[in-house]
Amino acid sequence: MKVLLVDDSVAIRQSFSALLASAPGVDVVGHAEDMGSAVAAIDSKHPDLVVLDAKLRGADRGVDVLNYVRQHHPAVKVIMFSQFNWAMMRKSHLEAGALAYFDKGTEFQQARDCVVELARAHAAQQGSSRQERSPGG
Repeated sequence: MKVLLVDDSVAIRQSFSALLASAPGVDVVGHAEDMGSAVAAIDSKHPDLVVLDAKLRGADRGVDVLNYVRQHHPAVKVIMFSQFNWAMMRKSHLEAGALAYFDKGTEFQQARDCVVELARAHAAQQGSSRQERSPGG
């Protein structure tokens, strides 16, 4: 599963990328720090999953990137990963289409586990799709 990490903190991108390096079936295909670079990376790298910070550099908001993904790449999954663990923010992102919302401060490992589960489901789905397309299958 191809994963794009979008966060304005280099340290968070590097840390989470390192944590995902040993995750089976996960390939971090790129990093982005703001909405412009996120949109460009989504369009060019075609990730299966975007791990997205709720608040990006400047006025950029994660929900704007989430809305872009939902509108232009509806098959791409998004999980939110933020230091803002406010109930209303969590609720609004989930209602906007995020699969999950994790607190960077306390749920780093849970976010990794979610990515691993999504990769496992993605691999099973890909295997099933290949089997359906194979001759005689």
